[in-house]
Amino acid sequence: MGKPDHAEREHATWSASASEGNWACAGRIALTKDLPEDTNPAADWGTVCHEISEICLREGREAVEFIGETRKGKKFEFEVDDEMAETAQHYVDYVRKRVIDAAPAKINPATLLKIEQKFSLIDLDPPFDAGGTADAVIWNPTALDLEVIDLKTGRGVVVEALGNKQGRTYALGAMLANPQWKARTITVTIVQSRAPHKDGRIRSETFSTADLVEWTSELMQAMRSSRQALDEKSTMPEAAWAAKHLTAGHHCEKTFCKAAGFCPAYQQKALDEAGVWLDDLNQPRLANAPEALDPEALAQKLDMLDMIEAWCNAVRRYAHAQAESGLAIPGYQLVEKIGNRAWKPDVTPGQIAALLKAAGKDPDAAFQPPKPSSPAQVEKAGGVKIKSAIADLIERPVRGTNLVAADKTSRPAVQSSAEKHLQPLDADLFG
Repeated sequence: MGKPDHAEREHATWSASASEGNWACAGRIALTKDLPEDTNPAADWGTVCHEISEICLREGREAVEFIGETRKGKKFEFEVDDEMAETAQHYVDYVRKRVIDAAPAKINPATLLKIEQKFSLIDLDPPFDAGGTADAVIWNPTALDLEVIDLKTGRGVVVEALGNKQGRTYALGAMLANPQWKARTITVTIVQSRAPHKDGRIRSETFSTADLVEWTSELMQAMRSSRQALDEKSTMPEAAWAAKHLTAGHHCEKTFCKAAGFCPAYQQKALDEAGVWLDDLNQPRLANAPEALDPEALAQKLDMLDMIEAWCNAVRRYAHAQAESGLAIPGYQLVEKIGNRAWKPDVTPGQIAALLKAAGKDPDAAFQPPKPSSPAQVEKAGGVKIKSAIADLIERPVRGTNLVAADKTSRPAVQSSAEKHLQPLDADLFG
């Protein structure tokens, strides 16, 4: 089997994965529909983990077999390690067990499982193209239960199974995609092994198909609200449109909204919660110092810190992306982001082992299966003698750029990605 297409997938305008955020904020689609697809290391880590899980289920393999392989998400590469393999295997084991449990005698269990099943809600005549891909769908013909299982790989945002709008959208899509299965109940299961939860790392909600049908009318109403917001975006004054259609809150960071860095409602919500106001000279001030807050007010502020910090990080990511696209931000500049020490590309573990042996140290210290030891590990094993011997074999690779205040860095400014791509074009045109 070839590599699954997780990194290349295109999402519907109203995708199942965006249901929670779109439902909470009617204007979200209008703000984000023209933004390019973006990713980050955490998201790509999840993409790679999903790919491994899919291969294991389709080919009967175990996740441990992938340890040491390098796999790429949309942008970032990862070497599969124990944690990724354990995360994938936890999900794979659960799916396999549920399939076996669901299979009556003389029925091939494989016929009860759909892996990475794509679906569309077009039969419901939604105001957007709507659909998604369910990680796993299992039919239990004895219990007349349809279970949709969603692998979550994050460790920071704990996903609830109860009332999960993404899971319910998957359930709806699974019913439409599998009309041969006449379910009485639906089970939505979240498998999130990296995030502890009071209900366990695997948690479920079961409800009747009648409840799902009733919920579907609410989904369609949420879609119509988003459609109205999109239609009115170009006809209403900006402030009035934002006040009517934008709703900020914890869902902004929990659902990774692409507009978080410039959304006026999210900005105002964060500033209000932080108690920030502008004085007569347009300077930011804090309305209440922490030491002036009573215990109840302090508790409220603590509840909002995650949202405020997430907004700050969203603004930084947005500003960095704008700078990389060529926008000049007064007082700020792009500088090289220097990574941790690493071996130069042409250095082999054999070279490192030979230097350790020459220094009278154990050459096996050059290896930490399934990969070579890091420079720091070799230095720890070899001591002072080996440190100077390997100095010429080490580099600090550039890992992209950071956006920093120009008056707070001694590092020189570097070109943005846009400027680098334009240079060859300019040379061709005018050289």
